[in-house]
Amino acid sequence: MQKKIKSLISQSYMRWIQFLKQHQLTCMLVIGLLTFCACGNKVTRVPIPIKVQSEIDIDTYSNFAVLPFVSEKSSTKLGELPVEIGSEIAAILRGRLARQKHFEVVNKQETARIMTGEVVEEGWLANTERLSELGRYFEVKGIIVGSYRFFTDTRPRRYYGERYSVRQQRYIMDYQDYMEKTYQLLLRVVIIDVDTEKIIWDEAYLQKTAEAHSIGSFVFSQMAPQETTLRELSRRAASEFTRDISPHYEQEDRFLIR
Repeated sequence: MQKKIKSLISQSYMRWIQFLKQHQLTCMLVIGLLTFCACGNKVTRVPIPIKVQSEIDIDTYSNFAVLPFVSEKSSTKLGELPVEIGSEIAAILRGRLARQKHFEVVNKQETARIMTGEVVEEGWLANTERLSELGRYFEVKGIIVGSYRFFTDTRPRRYYGERYSVRQQRYIMDYQDYMEKTYQLLLRVVIIDVDTEKIIWDEAYLQKTAEAHSIGSFVFSQMAPQETTLRELSRRAASEFTRDISPHYEQEDRFLIR
């Protein structure tokens, strides 16, 4: 049985060799044509702008009032930050929204006038009835409120690299220990529908930035003001939120074969 199978395989192989010899020119032409087509085509990557719609109904929610943000009770070291930070975060967000042609935002002066005597606290975020009542005074469709948590995370790190050794007359592997301090801002943004008194948006935006410190500079960083870092992280979070609720274009790659 095995001999018969081997014989059949041998016969098939010989027939295939004979076919190639008889049609050698044709095979060469086919291979050449395929090679020419493959080499002749060029693949080009082309960036295409794709329009992304807003994640809210901008026809309904086109005007907002932004209230001062409040610090979460679980935040650490917030005693080092000025009380006005919550109002500054609101001002940053108000400025980002005002740049969008789709939205109208109550300005800082009008917000301060209507909020005279009012102190926004963390418990307000769940009191949609009270917030909607304020929204009617502002004559807007949506009230934007939120909270922030600003904290740091410090970890020892080790950097590996090469340095030239004079004694050994060559480059050797070496390392250096340092402290990596990461500032983190968790910004929660809530939008309340003034008419229905319901929450239509509730998202948290986490932004980070890290610094490398020696022991000396790390001790100094503990005493240095942190408002500048918090403001920068607030700008990033505000931009991310504004992008989510605004129609915008994102770039996607397309591949063209020529």
